[in-house]
Amino acid sequence: MPVQRTPEQEAVVKNRGGGLLVSAAAGSGKTRVLVERLLDRILTEGKNVDEFLIITFTRAAAEELRGRIGQELAQALAAQPDNGHLRRQSGKLYQTQISTIHAFCTVLLRQWGHLLDVPADFALCEEEEAQVLMDRTLNQVLEARYEEVDPEGNFARLLDILSAGRDDSRLMDITLDVYGKIQSAQDPLAWLEVQRKALDLSGVTDVGQTPWGALLLEEARDTAAYWAGQMAKACALSQEDAALEKAYGESLQTTQQGLETFCQAASQGWDQAAQAHIPFPRLKAARGVEAIGAQEQIKAIREGCKKAVEGMLDPFASDSAALLEDMALVYPAMMGLIDLVEDFSQAYAQEKKKRNLLDFSDLEHFAVRLLTDEAGQPTDLARQWGAQYTEIMVDEYQDTNEVQNTIFQALSQGERNLFLVGDVKQSIYRFRLADPTIFLEKYRTFPPYDQAREGESRRITLSKNFRSRPQVLEAANDLFRNIMSRQLGEMDYTDQEALYPGGTFPEGEGYETEYHVLDFTQDPALTQDKQNRAQLEARFVAREIAGLLREGFPVSDGHGGTRPLQPEDVAILLRSPGPVRSYYTQALEEAGVAWSAEEGGDLFATTEVSVALSWLQIIDNPHQDIPLLAVLRSPLVGMTGDRLAAIRTLAEGDFYTALQAAGEQGWGDCQAFLDQLADLRFGAGEQTCHQLLWALYRRTDMLTVFSAMSGGEKRRENLLTFSQLARRFEGTGHKGLFGFLLHLSRVRESGGAVTTPAAPKEGSGVKILSIHRSKGLEYPVVFLCGLGRRLNFSDIQKPVLFHPKLGLGPKGLDRETMVEFPTLARTGVALALKKEMLAEEMRLLYVAMTRAKEKLILTHSLPYGPTDLKNLAESLACPADPRVLAGCSTVGQWVLLTAMARPEGAVLRKVIQREDLPLPKNAWGPAWKIFYHHGAVSQEAARQPAPSEQGTGEAVLRAELLRQLFWHYPYAAATATPAKVTATQVAAQAPEEPGVFLLRDPSAGPGPFQRPRFAQETLGLTPAQRGTAVHTVMQSIRLDRTGSAAAVAEELARLTQQAFLTPAQAQTVDPQAVAHFFASDVGREVLAAETLHREYPFSVLAPAEKFFPQTPAGEEVLLQGVVDCWFETEAGITIVDFKTDRVSTQQAMEDRSQHYQGQMAAYAYALAAVTGKPVTRRILWFLSLGQGISLP
Repeated sequence: MPVQRTPEQEAVVKNRGGGLLVSAAAGSGKTRVLVERLLDRILTEGKNVDEFLIITFTRAAAEELRGRIGQELAQALAAQPDNGHLRRQSGKLYQTQISTIHAFCTVLLRQWGHLLDVPADFALCEEEEAQVLMDRTLNQVLEARYEEVDPEGNFARLLDILSAGRDDSRLMDITLDVYGKIQSAQDPLAWLEVQRKALDLSGVTDVGQTPWGALLLEEARDTAAYWAGQMAKACALSQEDAALEKAYGESLQTTQQGLETFCQAASQGWDQAAQAHIPFPRLKAARGVEAIGAQEQIKAIREGCKKAVEGMLDPFASDSAALLEDMALVYPAMMGLIDLVEDFSQAYAQEKKKRNLLDFSDLEHFAVRLLTDEAGQPTDLARQWGAQYTEIMVDEYQDTNEVQNTIFQALSQGERNLFLVGDVKQSIYRFRLADPTIFLEKYRTFPPYDQAREGESRRITLSKNFRSRPQVLEAANDLFRNIMSRQLGEMDYTDQEALYPGGTFPEGEGYETEYHVLDFTQDPALTQDKQNRAQLEARFVAREIAGLLREGFPVSDGHGGTRPLQPEDVAILLRSPGPVRSYYTQALEEAGVAWSAEEGGDLFATTEVSVALSWLQIIDNPHQDIPLLAVLRSPLVGMTGDRLAAIRTLAEGDFYTALQAAGEQGWGDCQAFLDQLADLRFGAGEQTCHQLLWALYRRTDMLTVFSAMSGGEKRRENLLTFSQLARRFEGTGHKGLFGFLLHLSRVRESGGAVTTPAAPKEGSGVKILSIHRSKGLEYPVVFLCGLGRRLNFSDIQKPVLFHPKLGLGPKGLDRETMVEFPTLARTGVALALKKEMLAEEMRLLYVAMTRAKEKLILTHSLPYGPTDLKNLAESLACPADPRVLAGCSTVGQWVLLTAMARPEGAVLRKVIQREDLPLPKNAWGPAWKIFYHHGAVSQEAARQPAPSEQGTGEAVLRAELLRQLFWHYPYAAATATPAKVTATQVAAQAPEEPGVFLLRDPSAGPGPFQRPRFAQETLGLTPAQRGTAVHTVMQSIRLDRTGSAAAVAEELARLTQQAFLTPAQAQTVDPQAVAHFFASDVGREVLAAETLHREYPFSVLAPAEKFFPQTPAGEEVLLQGVVDCWFETEAGITIVDFKTDRVSTQQAMEDRSQHYQGQMAAYAYALAAVTGKPVTRRILWFLSLGQGISLP
């Protein structure tokens, strides 16, 4: 029986007469209506299925859609068996272009690419190979630049900006980052030319005339207007109590007037705003106050206003002249960057042309060049090619970009035959260059379908959700009506965007949305056992899941009834599972609950793929000891260490020679292995890599052996992924085992990685996966966890920021003082990027909440307990103000603002003794269950089983059986923990978890860039090389020769003569700076110390959980480092660390010292452990400034 369509779905299927944009909410059946529209046009208009171009954004989605269309055609044919037209469609289906945009572009270019001198037999450059080729090409471009560098030229200015820290290794990262991001532009090189003009501000006199200044002024006006309103509210509150009005009234009114004056000034221009003053006169002492609640509200509003105004006024500390001067200083460096990106782009294009390669961006850009002319209008080819399509259907349109959208428009008949489906609220791939504003612009400007004229593009909104219970949908509606707006979220969440229940579910209780606020601040597990909050939250979630399983929580069975909840019905969604995945797997293990987690790790780091790769290496060349020994020690051969040692004694040379000698002497296992290896090597040159790999799998029983081991199914998937990697390599036109191995080597050397397959399988327990991975999936019960995780804004900390509309946002650098400063462009770009990031986080939250079919449970761990609630109490509003939301540090605070404003949020208001807090008026949906867990939360009892199950052993027996069937190695986290860390890897001590060190991200970038010798002559040493030279001097200088700059200079000559330093290194050391240190108070202490240690190396075993909190207790890692200088005093140990960073002011020194907090903390920990004595002082001495700073 066909499913009844809603009126909106019917309109999607039947509406004609113009382009159609379908805004399809989560669970609204968008794929179904796309298929039904296609079938309707086949049945009612006599169209053929191959007259439609259908674009999806993944290959898997394309194949799934083809299968859905095939099923619908089969059902229609079964109902009309004599319909010859329908019968023909089954054959035409496999000629229909249902593909990704890149597959479509490939077909187009193979047929018409010759018009652009693109050969039809081009090979596709996969991402791994492209990364290798880009790195090699950029290195060649940089080498050429270094050979002809002008010390006063734009390139040298660029080097200075990107080497303001300890090295200039960021240059390659920034160049590749900018190159990659401009690929979303229709013409990347033209975009760069536009930037050249945009950065030339020679004719500008007022910063407000620039796009960055205009954005900052608008933001400041809005912020000032909001806080003027809040201060007016505070004034009104003060009038409720005469004592308050007398003490506070004048000050509050003065601040309010200052805010209003600033708004007016900001409307006139930048300099007027920069001159405006917003006063905060001191509040007088208030005596005899009766309205204590009003007094607290006033103080909270005023404090929030003061903090917001300080941040708002930061950009206005300088007038237009100063800011424009700063932009002029950075202009040459940005011209150098644009020149470098252009040179690289051209060189990379030439390298690809030599190899007959096109990458994914090339496919799109060449297609655009074929389909549009210089004016952006469709070419004759576009009109001819597009004429074959009755309709162009694009799925997931919210994830398109400018280039792809240009292709769709060029092929369409004036956009009259475009059918675009998507949901902008689920656009979560901006990091992949998706541009949701393309969808939003159409959504805002297209008229509703029932109001559109003939030929006019129109829109239809599908808002009925057939996936989830009303309790889930209304929870999402309540939250997003409160937090999503055009100011922060890029769209308003109105009744039109809201979700409406369309599905039918069995009646029952217990389906309310739950919100668990977890306060571990008084939990002994945190305060005494030093477990972290993420670990305790995971245990709480595992107990809740176990309780639901024990009680047999009822979920729909798909036939109108219910069945007990199973582990595979539950999903745990996390923003970034990687750092905390092990906590959840371990907690579920302890609770006896089966689980399945996405991995997404390095494929080559797995044992099974490493063994397969080693086999390929010795098939190519057996005279390689490391891969040969890896194979011999693997489970496939199983030789022991003693056996290998005995073989090693039989012959000199490499190990393969010794192995051959063992075979000749009749060692059976050795001869059998040699025969197997010879068999695999024979004919290897005539096979493809994929064929050879499968021959290896068969002859060594590799799949069988590893499948039988722990985690066998996952190991098998990894080996199959490796074989697909070989097939992909050959699919790009490459051949040969040596070429494949070389390709893999280059991928790994360039920092690229192939991830292990990560999609959890059905029926394999509770799923633990990221929100990104969950898109398109659905689960009866969803736990949305980790809401207390801090938002990550690391992308706006880069030296040069990028925005597709605002352009480049660089840091500035004063070349004389070598001090970095934020430029006007950077401040504006950073503001725009932050807003876009917050909008993306909001959409991720929407995706996560709408994955739940029957029950949604949110968990939020508070770092500071009730203080977190107090900080938000005065900001409750419906809807919440975008500025308050933008100031939140976690997504959980967005949820908390909504929960505290709800009637059932009384439990939260009670915690901070604000039961009288006035609640904003709002029409809320079904009630939530809100819990505040505090005290010994980790010892709370889990959900109790239903009475029918108590007293029986069935549930316990089932849990034990599942625990044994799905047993996982409990110390998996320890296997991923390195044996050693260095002190320089330590970024800081965790502010929320004393005693835990935070490590720097090892993938953040390559190591220090060593400037080649031929470039040292013109540019000198890099900062890292200068630092090495200075440390060598401070280690080796004779202390009795430090009394003057002349004496130090003599020591430098001695060290150069004795080859401690090169002449270039000696020239970079300032004798005056060294002598100044030894003349200082700290230097004199060093000279007078009885126990002085310089360049003191240490190796200390430390608890692994100090560096890797997920590691089980009892594990240890080796902490290593070298302390520049330390000595003892009566009070304890003093550490002195020398820094060569170029700082010229006290403030710059204080700011830079924060970077070394973690390193110095690690030094202190190690010395205390080695000596048994306390470290009482940690001093950083900045030689360029001639000053030191003592760290707390």
